[in-house]
Amino acid sequence: MNTLEKTNRIWGYYSVLHEQGQEVKVKELTVEPGQRLSMQRHQYRAEHWFVSEGTATVYTINHSTDVELRGVYQKFESLHIDKFEWHQLANETDSSLKIIEVQYGDNCVEEDIERLNLAI
Repeated sequence: MNTLEKTNRIWGYYSVLHEQGQEVKVKELTVEPGQRLSMQRHQYRAEHWFVSEGTATVYTINHSTDVELRGVYQKFESLHIDKFEWHQLANETDSSLKIIEVQYGDNCVEEDIERLNLAI
């Protein structure tokens, strides 16, 4: 069995499952109960999220800069996030959330992130 390296975050952890140059990266994110990632967007990549376990609550920012619910996604559902689209992943349940994230674009690096600090 191959053990993947985990990168710990305040919201849980992620592991990189696959990389193809700088243009494609596949991650598995585990978001612990009651945790959320920052509101963020990316200049050089789009993302596709597949819920492999749990329930994902996803927020965005509308044109008047208010945070709004984009949707609640159950196991085996997916969504696409375009370049420059604000998005925030949250686990508002009492069990772990697992997301398979496929990043693709000109440069799939951790530094391609713009964050907003919001109180939700």
